[in-house]
Amino acid sequence: MVKRSARICAITISLILAVGMACAARDNSQLARNRAWAERVFSGRDVGNIPFSFIYDGRHSSAFIGNWKRVASEKRIDETRLLWTLILTDPATGLEVTAEATIYADTPGVDWTIFFANRGKADTPVIEDIRSVEAADSLPDPKASVVVHRLNGGQARADDWLPFDEDLAAGRKIEFAATNGRSSNVCPFFSVSWGTGGVITAIGWSGQWAAGVERSPDGILKIRAGIETAHLRLRPGETIRGPRILQIRWAGTNPAGSYNLFRHAMFAHIIPRIDGQLVTPPVTTPSPWAVHEGDPWKYIYGFKESDALDEIKYIAGLGYEFYWTDAYFTRGNFPDGMGNYGLPIMSIVPDPQRFPRGLGPISDASHQAGMKYVVWFEPERVAAGTHIAKEHPGYVIWPDGKGSGLLNLGMPEARAYITKVISAAIDEWKIDCLRIDYNIDPLPFWRKLDKENPDRAGIAEIRYVEGLYQMWDDFRKAHPRLFIDNCASGGRRIDLETCSRSISLWRTDGVIEPYLKFDYNQTAIQNQVMTAGLNRYLPWSTSGSIGAKPYYFRSGFNYGVPIAERPLENELEMLKQGIAEGKRLRKYWFGDFYPLSRITMSPGDWCAWQYHRPKDQDGMIVAFRRQESTDREFSCDEVQGIDPAADYSVTYSFSYEPTAPVVMKGSVLKSLKIEIDERPGSAVIEYRRK
Repeated sequence: MVKRSARICAITISLILAVGMACAARDNSQLARNRAWAERVFSGRDVGNIPFSFIYDGRHSSAFIGNWKRVASEKRIDETRLLWTLILTDPATGLEVTAEATIYADTPGVDWTIFFANRGKADTPVIEDIRSVEAADSLPDPKASVVVHRLNGGQARADDWLPFDEDLAAGRKIEFAATNGRSSNVCPFFSVSWGTGGVITAIGWSGQWAAGVERSPDGILKIRAGIETAHLRLRPGETIRGPRILQIRWAGTNPAGSYNLFRHAMFAHIIPRIDGQLVTPPVTTPSPWAVHEGDPWKYIYGFKESDALDEIKYIAGLGYEFYWTDAYFTRGNFPDGMGNYGLPIMSIVPDPQRFPRGLGPISDASHQAGMKYVVWFEPERVAAGTHIAKEHPGYVIWPDGKGSGLLNLGMPEARAYITKVISAAIDEWKIDCLRIDYNIDPLPFWRKLDKENPDRAGIAEIRYVEGLYQMWDDFRKAHPRLFIDNCASGGRRIDLETCSRSISLWRTDGVIEPYLKFDYNQTAIQNQVMTAGLNRYLPWSTSGSIGAKPYYFRSGFNYGVPIAERPLENELEMLKQGIAEGKRLRKYWFGDFYPLSRITMSPGDWCAWQYHRPKDQDGMIVAFRRQESTDREFSCDEVQGIDPAADYSVTYSFSYEPTAPVVMKGSVLKSLKIEIDERPGSAVIEYRRK
């Protein structure tokens, strides 16, 4: 290995799975385990273990569901997916409950959604407590240590997406829920482990979900998740849906590597594709640049067409892949102009003084420079006095006091209107990526409608969430090469359903404060923590990054990166090198992901992770020595997927210039010691089996 002057300090790694788990998604026993569970609970043969529940006319579904008519069917969708459909019908009222469960054949995982339909001639009794998952597992050892593994959500805090664990003692219940109707203020992905296996659960509901994990004294583990509040009657012919659930049951001795089972499912079945290729984060610039010499807010609010054209010229040749027009281009500016959406686009949407020709010239300049084009919209917030407020007030749920209203996506006319407007903008301005923001808490508006009809409580939220998915699906259907960037105040609507339609280029607003203060070190730490946390579930997500030096740039790069500052002229060449390195390393992001350090916010700690590609027998380790770390050396207790007896070609990059490859025995690579002189400093170690 390459030596760099250092002092050794061993760091214990507690979150590493046995080497065999790296290929667990290809392990037939893992596939069989999930398939057997799914066929048992969705076949209708075992009604005592149906993995969802609800309360109907005051009674829990477990008390009567066995007496309902049951019809189950099996259909092969394609070579990688099998669909089980279970239909349960109440002979007395005509309520029909359908579970559509997809069993993955190439990766472990069972993915299902439940639907309620009134097939009767009168309103149903009240439906409450819709739990899309209520599933019980018997612990192999009733005395086993059970741990619930979670992440913080994206609430614009410094510790967004930080992992944390909670012990689940016998008789204890852990409950958590979304807040203010934002699905990832609290993270909707979580895992439960019990020493020899566990369950990963992902919730797909872009509204107010609630979840819980309970362990009984006799060793039964129960996982619940569903809509937090529902108290409604369905009218004849009416249908609603519940949250989407993805669960993966796994066997192994440590939870860390089990996340790769989930990542494999994301790659194969969840992440959206264009022309058959996975949508991935680009290297782009949030424009106007948030970090800028002088008064950034004066620059932002005064941003105009000529500024955008100058920016495009400034970054030409550096390797940027997208140019991004963010907020502040609309008539009335941000946020007061939200709601100035209408047709024709040119007469209503763009600010006529700053963008007299609309966004067409900026789009053309981006494409001519070899970049694609991202444009920001916030379609769901309507400020008083805007076009929608004046011309279509009935489309809006207005607050009881002052403030912006919520465009009611649960109203088909309102959804069709905003879909038509934004679709016209996509066509007219040749938009390649539609960035959808969402800076309003929807829950008070849904609850307001609930109060107007107590026996329909929850229907406003359900229709709104259904409408959101329909709008996004309509955008993608009409524009098959468009991809959606899911912003939502920075990472507040990241859930299974939105992840199936979009990727997140802005997973938090929590970096805004440090980078407006030019605090490069704090921004880097937050980006490291978010990648180490969210990459357990999402193969990639990004947020604003500043700094061209390797430590700062690598901290923010996660297959792609939004560069949130105007690069200094004396750093342009360095930034170009950083972008080139990131692109060169992209192949590793499709590999298995392993944290190699404890993940903390401390400026005195190291942060490190590994990507390993089992099929190619190669990978990379990325290590960060933070600004207050007194330890020059980091000891990897066990690098994953390495054959101790094999030889590996190993390359180090401390700067953007890689060293010459060296040959290293696998036994040495497995316990690699990484030495970094600089503080802060970073290293990328690439390896390939010879």
